[in-house]
Amino acid sequence: MAINVYVISEPSIIDFIEDGDLEGFKEELSIDDTLIFHDPETFDTEAEVIAFTSCIAYGLDDRAPASRAILRSDIEEDLPFIEAIENY
Repeated sequence: MAINVYVISEPSIIDFIEDGDLEGFKEELSIDDTLIFHDPETFDTEAEVIAFTSCIAYGLDDRAPASRAILRSDIEEDLPFIEAIENY
């Protein structure tokens, strides 16, 4: 099964993802029509996903606010956010 990985870099919605606030996330999508979502990266194995996602945060200071959020199609909690993005 292929795993789709979405890298979200829109600062206005990262907090919603990190807090698990799906309703706030959807509300933000409904009022902001300028958000940009890139196509997901697709991988065949968990090892490929880990290698890809581990490079995203390399060198970042853990004390700084998140500059990216990761959504994965193989993680149940991420699926509602992915569906909202795909319907945006």
